[in-house]
Amino acid sequence: MPSIRNALALAGVVLMSTAAASPAPSAVADPVADPVPAADRAAIERVMARQVDAWNAHDMHAFVADTMPDVDWINVVGMHWHGRMAVEQAHAALHRMPLFSHSRMVPGPVEMRPLARDVMMTVETSRIEGAGPTPGGGVYPASGAIMTMIFVRTPDGWRITHAHNTYIDAAAVANDPGRRAAS
Repeated sequence: MPSIRNALALAGVVLMSTAAASPAPSAVADPVADPVPAADRAAIERVMARQVDAWNAHDMHAFVADTMPDVDWINVVGMHWHGRMAVEQAHAALHRMPLFSHSRMVPGPVEMRPLARDVMMTVETSRIEGAGPTPGGGVYPASGAIMTMIFVRTPDGWRITHAHNTYIDAAAVANDPGRRAAS
């Protein structure tokens, strides 16, 4: 089984080695074509759907079933968990708290692209409905979150090797200088 470090190192080596051999952007036949094979996209979307189902059932064992044993997971407030067991235990504890005990995840759009052979990245927005107060007494943001996940292909299918989640600050997004510059 590839570890996250090996998978990411491989992705970097492959990206650097293929960049020099890549055709000029004008030589690309169809710039809007999906670079993700349909079967891979469907398989990864099934993993993501199982995660949503597990979250909504508050079944954190099922939530981590499609992660690598050495997964790294960073939650919306910067807690960094190493390994499937730590991710499961942390999420289970959070789902026993008023914060998530009655919550429901509502998935949003997903972007997906290959990083290297057998390595895929997704970026997904989602909302949590029915969240209770945060441990500090605050309100969970209604604007949702955005999560980046790195998947690796294993003999057992696509597995999550890294996840990083962060709140969406709606006011900041409305004034995003990167989006203004691109339009």
